[in-house]
Amino acid sequence: MDSLSHIVIGAAIGETFLGKKIGRWGMLLGAIAKSVPDFDLFYTGLTDPRAYMCEHRAHTHSLFIEALYAIPIAWLMVKLFKDKVSFTLMLSFMLTCLWGHSLLDWCTNFGTQLLLPFTNENYSLNNLAIVDLLFTIPMFILVLTAVFYRKNAVRRNNLAKASLIYCFVYLGLTFINKAQAERIVDASIKKNNIPVTEYMTNPTMLNNVLWYSVGSNDSAIFIGEFSLLHKQNPITWHSYPRNQQLMQHCKSTKDVAVLKWFSDPYTIAQTNGDTLNMYAVKFGRTNMMENELKKTFVFHYKLYQKNGKEIMGMEDANDKNVDFKKNFEDLWERICGRRY
Repeated sequence: MDSLSHIVIGAAIGETFLGKKIGRWGMLLGAIAKSVPDFDLFYTGLTDPRAYMCEHRAHTHSLFIEALYAIPIAWLMVKLFKDKVSFTLMLSFMLTCLWGHSLLDWCTNFGTQLLLPFTNENYSLNNLAIVDLLFTIPMFILVLTAVFYRKNAVRRNNLAKASLIYCFVYLGLTFINKAQAERIVDASIKKNNIPVTEYMTNPTMLNNVLWYSVGSNDSAIFIGEFSLLHKQNPITWHSYPRNQQLMQHCKSTKDVAVLKWFSDPYTIAQTNGDTLNMYAVKFGRTNMMENELKKTFVFHYKLYQKNGKEIMGMEDANDKNVDFKKNFEDLWERICGRRY
């Protein structure tokens, strides 16, 4: 989930748990505590795709490890606020923030290693986009309004609770939408005889109305988008060869294994000289007006060898000459069912 959503929800949790004890400090503590799991970005960074895939949403997002590091943080906070808050209440607050962070990330399709160190499996429910404006903006407005109630703690607390209620209601709606999306895709696959062995559904970026499905078999990937507002419109499926044999022959065996762990069975491979281009298509088509791999899929990794060392690079969206304004307009047209 995006950082702003975590900060806003954390502030609401902080006010609900601690507002009556320590005032608006509770909102600040909540915003920070809900963001703590993403502090892994300080050592993974954003420029090393291998570290980002393997270590982001890993140890700091594990439910077990979060329970361990919540204890000393809670004890420190109790001492900092001179016992205005009990250790039990502070620990409950910390666990709500930390576990809430990981469970919200679980709803997206990046993958979260919830059960480390027992397994490094990536878990994802695929019912919420990593950035969803309709999810975040109403809560942001409620929490921002609450900040300005300096003296009236009751109103501030009620606004915080209202934002949390909105959070749970919206998440409930996403699961209803997910069930609808699964039915639509299942019917379309059967009607069009799409030869997939596995498929997934996920909302497109910024919303929970326009969804996409990615299906795969040993040789091909199939992908299509559809709006829940216009269920009668048929899904237009686009197919791409997976070229798995290129992955098998690539010398960068460790990096191929990482990408397959991260995205299989939704991976596509191409070669460009000694470089293997791999696409993690589980994130859907960023540019839905194009069919060419390089132009439509942003999560594009380049694997090659340099001085006997495996190198993994990621092509930036700007390198693909992506027109974000045009793409946003196209997204809106597809949500409204006017473009398929």
